[in-house]
Amino acid sequence: MRLGVRLVSTSHPEGFFALFKPSGLSSAGALRVVKGILSADKAGFLGTLDVPAMGVLPVAVGSATKLISFLPPSEKEYVGELVLGITTITDDMEGEVIECRGATGLEDVVVKKAIESVTAQTEQVPPHVSAKHQDGVRGYKAMRGQGRLIDFAPVPVTVRQFSVLQERQDADLRRIIFRMTVTPGFYVRGFCRDVGAILGCGGCMGRLLRTGAHGFGVSDTLSLATLRRRVQAGDLSFLTWGETDAGLLATLPQISLDDVQWNAFGHGLAVDCDVREGTTVMVKRPDGRLGGVAAGRAGKAWPLKVFSE
Repeated sequence: MRLGVRLVSTSHPEGFFALFKPSGLSSAGALRVVKGILSADKAGFLGTLDVPAMGVLPVAVGSATKLISFLPPSEKEYVGELVLGITTITDDMEGEVIECRGATGLEDVVVKKAIESVTAQTEQVPPHVSAKHQDGVRGYKAMRGQGRLIDFAPVPVTVRQFSVLQERQDADLRRIIFRMTVTPGFYVRGFCRDVGAILGCGGCMGRLLRTGAHGFGVSDTLSLATLRRRVQAGDLSFLTWGETDAGLLATLPQISLDDVQWNAFGHGLAVDCDVREGTTVMVKRPDGRLGGVAAGRAGKAWPLKVFSE
């Protein structure tokens, strides 16, 4: 899919793009490499990908980082692998094995019903080892630094779409490749764990590829190597604000201000505007450039963020 493109300065890159995060590199580690390649002071990602996972990692660069907290949460699309017959501490194949019961002799109809049961659930308990936090401590830090597991409360989730792509028996393990679309906060590892728990054989996640997030698909991504080549060639046309396509700024209403309104808004003052109560909107300057973010309240647009020149 093609997102709206905005020209940027090569000395001060800004906007969004999608990185293809490789397996074996953390999202934070990938971001550090991106900042180095772009010589960017500020950068952030939209939605963490675990170290073993790979695929679409939306990245905000420069002033675009100011918009992250205002973008609505995005549904995610994945192609993943459910491994039945093994239980690990991290709910994926990278973690310490707790138990290996095997998954031979499982009837297809029983497996199908277990999957349907989990995909129909409206709540999910996040994995112990995750980026979720409790009392200011993230799950993975509690396990690695303190040797304890945090029991998180269930969070509301929804599986929008699910389909099985392939199944095979691998010695005493059963591997199922699937495609799914889920709401924010959903852990594919948690899904695999729960299916295994229902079947009584245990389960965890194998490989995971994120195929879609915030309007970006795999075909829109750049590898780190490609990113480096594009930047060295002075080509930053991959950076976008996504103002015309669903996924980024197009998910938010936008208002345009005239010179008088912008002069007031730019100095932190609310301006009269037909904005629905409680709505967050993108604000455009008189020349069409993005000027900030506003909240609709009492018939006015109240500044939440004003972007400097």
